Amino acid sequence: MGDLMIFNVIVGFIIPWISGIVFYFTDRKILFTIAPFQSVIAFTVNSFGFFYKFWIIYPHEYSKFASIPYDLGIYPILSVYLIHYINKTKLNPYLLIMIVTIFTTFLEWLGILSGKVLYSNGWNLGFTFISYLIPYLLNYWFYIQLKKMKIFD
Repeated sequence: MGDLMIFNVIVGFIIPWISGIVFYFTDRKILFTIAPFQSVIAFTVNSFGFFYKFWIIYPHEYSKFASIPYDLGIYPILSVYLIHYINKTKLNPYLLIMIVTIFTTFLEWLGILSGKVLYSNGWNLGFTFISYLIPYLLNYWFYIQLKKMKIFD
């Protein structure tokens, strides 16, 4: 792995989990239900993107492996934050989903500017926005189903 993956591991995995560890103490059920579900979605979306060569992530020679810290780190933790705030505030859930989607797309835009993310085959930030919006919606709908099943009672 070496030095090439250090950025991905620190930014994509370690920092998000440091910021998200608070949920272990405050909202364990959300952490243990939403994070794994979002990791599966993130892995699926990234696998699709790599397979169809819509994007590559630095270090490019690591292919799909380069996205694993993000699939296990920032994406699930952002989803946990999203569902936590949906659960704890009176704000419209779809407004919060839009805010988090815009924020995540902005983070990816920074990755593009820094050369850490490269698009091809017609992929663009508009498609990226949709590729984040759909998983966040799925997470919210998953959360609604879990609530109906009284998982959070």
